[in-house]
Amino acid sequence: MFGYCGDVLYPTLVLGQLGDLAGQSLLWDQQATAEMRHDKIVEYLKRSFERRHNAPDYDFIILHGARDGEGLRGSFYLWKTSYQAGRRTWTDQKIEVGVPLKSAVLVKLGSGDHALDREINAWNASPQGGTARSIFSSFCDALEKKSDPLSGGVPQIVSLNRRGGGRVIGFIADGAHYVYGVPIQPLPELSKIEWVDSLFQRMSPETMTLLPNAQRHARVEKGEKDGLAKFIGKSFGKTGS
Repeated sequence: MFGYCGDVLYPTLVLGQLGDLAGQSLLWDQQATAEMRHDKIVEYLKRSFERRHNAPDYDFIILHGARDGEGLRGSFYLWKTSYQAGRRTWTDQKIEVGVPLKSAVLVKLGSGDHALDREINAWNASPQGGTARSIFSSFCDALEKKSDPLSGGVPQIVSLNRRGGGRVIGFIADGAHYVYGVPIQPLPELSKIEWVDSLFQRMSPETMTLLPNAQRHARVEKGEKDGLAKFIGKSFGKTGS
């Protein structure tokens, strides 16, 4: 599972290549550990970067999340691989995951971290604090309030659970479906993936309402009618609380 920050062009290109190669088992064998897979990924990043021709250099950071094993015996890992264009240097940092007692943010990147911190603090003061859904709702609130002028758009959501590979999660807001932050047409195939709203409530892609027996989540307060709502083009939060 990957994420990135900084330059858009190179990470978008190379992560697409890595995902395709890994999906076809062309980078490592089935016995490779998460550490071994990560080493192969970093090696590919560097080799691919050096083979570019007449391309400008910009700073970027790539996050790589992985898991060894499955179920309760599985172990999760996270790395941050950075390139500094000014120095033409690479750094690779392993981020401690451990076994947290509650959900927490492992890393924040980009200019919007202070805006996100404010929303996380607000949610932590509520009964929902310290949960995955409160962290996600904090992120949505930070986008909606548009406190950081360089942050915007619709949340892009992926997950790595205790079983299976990485999964994409769809996002529903104001009568529209989004995958990887891009609106898509309503199709029967949408039910193949999980869908959530800004409160991380499990949603039906057909009815755009809560799934039967889905748990309802309360929110701290409604955000300003700006930011994410403005990006979508209508008022945000019809799914309610």
